[in-house]
Amino acid sequence: MANTYRFVISGLHAKIQEGELSNVIESVHWRYQAEDADGNIADVYGSVGLEAPDAESFVAHEDLTQADVEAWLEAKLDVESLKAGLDAKLEAIANPTHHTISLVAE
Repeated sequence: MANTYRFVISGLHAKIQEGELSNVIESVHWRYQAEDADGNIADVYGSVGLEAPDAESFVAHEDLTQADVEAWLEAKLDVESLKAGLDAKLEAIANPTHHTISLVAE
């Protein structure tokens, strides 16, 4: 089974008023997660700044969907690179090359 990926939107930072528009989203705080067939999960997080919206195509925050925000992220981020990095993290989880050991006091 191939790894599955998903965006988790942690928050939207909005300007209260910009001209005639209210609650204009200026940045998106996100996590991108990958899960392998064994249930191991890896993720990466960040934030992305957005350009000022066109008043004619503006979507009010209460009408935004997950798909809308994901489309903004996909337009700004190198999703294939994120996937490759997450795949490497999952590989390291599944096939570790290092571990932590404790010194036992006598």
